[in-house]
Formats: sequence, structure tokens, C-alpha cells
Amino acid sequence: MAKMAADGKIFNIGIVGLGDNGMMHLNGFKKLPDCRVAAVCDKRDEARERAMGVLKDSSVVSTPDYKKLCAMPELDAVCVCTPTFTHTPIASLAIECGKDVLLEKPIAPNIEEVDAFIVKAFKTDRIVQVGLVYRYCNLYRTLAAMVEKGDFGDVMMAYCKEYRDNFPTQWFFETEKSGGALLDKNCHHFDLFSWFIRSRPYRVFAMGGQHVVKGKSVKVNCSYAPDQNLMIKNPDIVDHAFVLVEYENGARANLGLCMYEVDPLEGLEIGIIGSNGSHALAKRDVTLNAGGGPQGMMREVPVDYVSDNLGIGHIGAHIQHVEFVQRMRDRRQPFASLLRARESMVVCMAAERSIKEKREVKISEYDSPAIKRLMKKYAAEFESASPSPLPAPRRPKEAKASREKELVDAFVTLVRLLMGKRPLGKAAPFARDTFVAAAKRINADSAYLKMAKGLNTVVTFEYPGKEPIAAVIRDGKLEIVPSRTVVEEARVIFTEKGWEELQAGDSIYRVFLSGNIKVDGDPGKLRPYTEAFLRIGKSLSAD
Repeated sequence: MAKMAADGKIFNIGIVGLGDNGMMHLNGFKKLPDCRVAAVCDKRDEARERAMGVLKDSSVVSTPDYKKLCAMPELDAVCVCTPTFTHTPIASLAIECGKDVLLEKPIAPNIEEVDAFIVKAFKTDRIVQVGLVYRYCNLYRTLAAMVEKGDFGDVMMAYCKEYRDNFPTQWFFETEKSGGALLDKNCHHFDLFSWFIRSRPYRVFAMGGQHVVKGKSVKVNCSYAPDQNLMIKNPDIVDHAFVLVEYENGARANLGLCMYEVDPLEGLEIGIIGSNGSHALAKRDVTLNAGGGPQGMMREVPVDYVSDNLGIGHIGAHIQHVEFVQRMRDRRQPFASLLRARESMVVCMAAERSIKEKREVKISEYDSPAIKRLMKKYAAEFESASPSPLPAPRRPKEAKASREKELVDAFVTLVRLLMGKRPLGKAAPFARDTFVAAAKRINADSAYLKMAKGLNTVVTFEYPGKEPIAAVIRDGKLEIVPSRTVVEEARVIFTEKGWEELQAGDSIYRVFLSGNIKVDGDPGKLRPYTEAFLRIGKSLSAD
């Protein structure tokens, strides 16, 4: 937890946009002792009511009008968490009203709007930090520190694989509003490439298009969408792409994107390869392995995966808020600055243009004299060392770590899906009916039953003050029974906070690492069930 600064100043924050990202920022600032969320804004009454329910402070201003919020003299900063096409009008007004700004990425859906806003912002003394949250997480700061120490020689290759499900909002599928899938989603990853390669992008070539998400009306797969039957109208963005980037120093990077995978099994992968033959691979934002060349055999690199987010909802979220407040105090450029954000966005825009025009696109096509002058003025920030990650916890004994991880892997989908679906802002109770309803849906999935045929196991789920609930699998069929009637082969133990965090959308891995869910059992016996457990996601998400 961040400590109160010596001067005792409390910063008043206004938040515009109260969707998932907005609520993440609200909860993040709420945790800081030197911040107070003083105003919230959203056009939707229910979103504002939800935010006020979390804040539990009747003095907080709640308004549907962002202009009213920006004009509040008592506010020190505005956090903009609205759809991409609304970012710069709101952020511009906030700056005009003398507020610092934490602006969700990307800055805007097109380069003209991006550059106009950057030039305007730098004409003021306002701090504008962009929500490139990976720059604030211990995982990637640890990797950056290894790069800067020379562990890889020069990073000459980088890669990203993001094969995932889709997004749950109509505007995302309209290029004019979102800037396209690569811009809205992958500016994070191209930012990581530039960070690790430490050279400017030179040219881009990309291929992509629409395989699945196309037509006048299409149902998209999104595991966390409030409306599982959402139909998207006339999508014009790519649902898949491969992107190649060459950098000024000769390094190269590639990114693969798929936006229509159902129940993704692998998760995000980010890797780098150095000139000395060393290699690093980060997976699912929860593991980092490095080795090869002078480093020897691949090994797990210790990382503190908890303290940079504190359960807020995204890796790096807590540190992002802490450092934003620090920049408000010291008036230095943020680590996720407007100029750094522009660099990653231009790669995305070049990739979108390359797909559309079927040609190589040079980054120089996006040059601007005004931006070049700013880049020259602030060149030192691109060469400066990265902030240090928080210290990693002591490495647990390897046998215990691998055993626990395998147990978590075995239940990563089963635990979440057995909790059932939840309405917005309302957690399903830890109750037998919750599990029975989920089991009914699972047993109705013929593909799951075919895969699970012959499997037999017993898992109990425990929660403070409640009688444990047992899930019995017999020849693949799932039945919920009183735990006292069976002998379990594995246990899943929740704290109250762990149950709430999972239903709020937190990664089960992060909840596990924070100690709010525990697992116990024999991974050797459970291993055959992992694939079947993962398979059940389709039947539940489609319900």
C-alpha cells in the first residue's frame, strides 16, 4: 500500500466513464491514502449508482455531464475511461480547466486527432499519463531491467501471440470510433516491443482481415460480456492479423492476433531473443522464464505478481496510480507519456494501413514537424533507465510451486464456471443452487460428456462459515452432493475476498497468488481432468 506523502496533500480525482476500466481506476485511487475520488461521471444512471455504492460517500459528485465534472474547481485530476473516440474531447477540456489527466489508451482513433492533442497538451504545464498499464507492472519491469543490464546482449527479436475471445461493445467494431482492433487492443504490445528493443520502429508489413466477425449482424464470443447474446452490426475491423515490424537498429518483431478463439487455453505470450542467444518468455502475465546463451538453462524468474495491482483488476494498475500521483507532485513526464504512447500507436496505424493497402508502410509516413520537435526536446526520456520493479518474494520450494501451479491449472476454468453467471455488480452466492445450476449446464454439453467419459473424481469447494460443497464426477457426469457424503481427491478453498474477486473478473491466478484461494490434492490424479474441465466453458458461456 502506498504511503501518505510528507506534505499531507490529498488529491481530488474525477472519473469519467464507469465501465470495467473506470471501476478499476475508481477502486485503484480509492486504495491510495493521498487520493480521494471526489466526482464520477457516466451517462448511465446504473453505472453511477454502482460507483456511488462502492465509494459509500454522499459528498461525491455524481453527474452524467463530463463538462460539469471538468469544471469543478476542487478537482486536481480527471481520469478518462470512455470509448476511444471520445477521449480527446474530454481530456482537452480537462486540460483547459487546469486538470492533470490519466487517459486510457489509445489516445484517439486517428493520427490527426492524436497529434493535435499532444501538441495542445505540451503547450500547457499539465501532466498527461496514458494508460499503458504494462509499463507499470513488476513482470515487464523485471524483464526490462534484465534487458538494460545486458542479460540478452541486444534484443534483436521480439514476438507476441494473443489468441483470444472478442470484446463486448459495438463501438469497438467500428474503425472510425476505435481505430481498429490492432490500435485499440495491441498498442500495449507494440509498446513493449519498443521498450525492450530500445530502438524506434522503421517499417511495418501486415496481413489480416475478417474470418468470422463479419456481415451485417454477427454474434461475437466474449466470455465476460454482460449480454452473451450481443449481436454486432456491420463490423469493419479485422478479427485476425499477423504483423511484422522492423526497427531502426535492425531488430524485428512479430505479433499474431486472433479475436475469435473460444475458451482460450494458452493466453497472452510475449517473448524476446537477444544477440547472445538468450531468450525470455512471459505467459499469461503470471510467469516469466529466461535462459539460453550465457544465462544457461531456462529458469523461472522471480516476480512479485501481487503488489503491483493489489486485486484492482489489471497487472500494474496499482503502480500506475501511485506513479500518476507522484508525477502530479514532482511535475515530471510520466513513464507512459504521450510521446511513448504515440510511438506504439503509429505502429498499429501502419499495420492497419498495410492490411488495407497490401503494402509495406514506413513509419515516416506519420511524421509531423511539431511532434519531431517534441521528440527532440524530450529525447532523454527515451534513453533513461526503466523504473525498478518491486522486490520479488522469496522463491518457494520448487516441488511445492509446481504442484500448486498444476492444481490451479486443473481448476482454472472449473472453479470460475461453477460459480455461475452474475448480473452486473452482483455476486452469485456461495450456495448449493449456484453449483447445481452450473452442473446442469455442463451435463447438457454432449461434447464435454464425450471427452469426460470414463473420468472419475471428487472435488470439494470450501468457503468461510458455509458447509463445503462437493462436485462428484462419475464417468464424466457431474453431480453436486453434500461434502460429508464423499471423500475428496482435491479441495478448493476460498476466502470471502477470493470469491468476490473471481466474480468481479479477476484472474484466478492472481487470486491464487494473493492467497485468497487455495488448492490441495494430488496433481497426478487430477491431470487427466484438466482438458475436460477447460472444455466446459463453451456450454456455460453460451447459456
